[in-house]
Amino acid sequence: MVEFTEQLFGGSWTEKKLDILKKYLDSYNTALKNQPFKRVYIDAFAGTGYRQQRKSQNNDPDIFEELEQEESEQFLKGSAALALESKPSFDRFIFIESDESKIKELEKLRNSYPTKSKQIEIIQSDANEFIQRYCDNEDWKNTRAVLFLDPFATEVEWVTIEAVAKTRCIDVWILFPLMAVNRLLAQDPKKVFYDRLNRTFGTKDWFNHFYKTQTLDDIFGQSVDKIVKVCDYSRIGDFYKSRLKAIFSGVAEVNKTFYNSRGSFLFQFFFAAGNPKGSAIAIRIAEYLLKKL
Repeated sequence: MVEFTEQLFGGSWTEKKLDILKKYLDSYNTALKNQPFKRVYIDAFAGTGYRQQRKSQNNDPDIFEELEQEESEQFLKGSAALALESKPSFDRFIFIESDESKIKELEKLRNSYPTKSKQIEIIQSDANEFIQRYCDNEDWKNTRAVLFLDPFATEVEWVTIEAVAKTRCIDVWILFPLMAVNRLLAQDPKKVFYDRLNRTFGTKDWFNHFYKTQTLDDIFGQSVDKIVKVCDYSRIGDFYKSRLKAIFSGVAEVNKTFYNSRGSFLFQFFFAAGNPKGSAIAIRIAEYLLKKL
């Protein structure tokens, strides 16, 4: 049996995320199996391909606790391994990872699927750079794809999302980092991470959605204007969804929000469809999975 080094992820919310993805991939390949398209699965943050269930008193650890290297119980299939088991199968698999040690683990994963090894392409690269190049150079007349964007934080840049939407041939699942974005939106406007948020949202308009000027009385009873943070997690997610709707053929109205064991927001799971002709069916399948699973 192939041994994989550990990559630690969360608890029940991770299971739900991957269950939704796996069922969508099966539905996607079934719907297109008789179509004359090459079907590609792209995992932009593939990691090792496997994850491990960690020993913890909490079933759903905090996002930062996930990164701690603790003793683990067992290996579980991550998104890359689940995609390789999709039935019907994709014609091509692209696993992108920047970390050299994880690249080696992905190579072990490829070797454990000898009948599909020639279909698996492992790319050591920055995910944003590779996806933008790939979107520009692929033959989209003959290709359809599903992209899974599952970053730890705010690594995904809006120019990448725009490149994906421009193809009109890629369905994308995005795990959007609510907690990370909210922390970048500091209470004090002077401490806000403007550049990072501009890259994440692809616009500077986010500031007017998340901050307002209010007139307050100071300790001397004098009226002063003060910029205050007025956003919550729902407002952040709604704004990102509105950005997706502006460029994709269709975006699922239903989202799934994932929380840690203390009920704090972690991520929001979005789905956007690329091809206008098939977007209605794709959205219907995605919304069903997001509601039921």
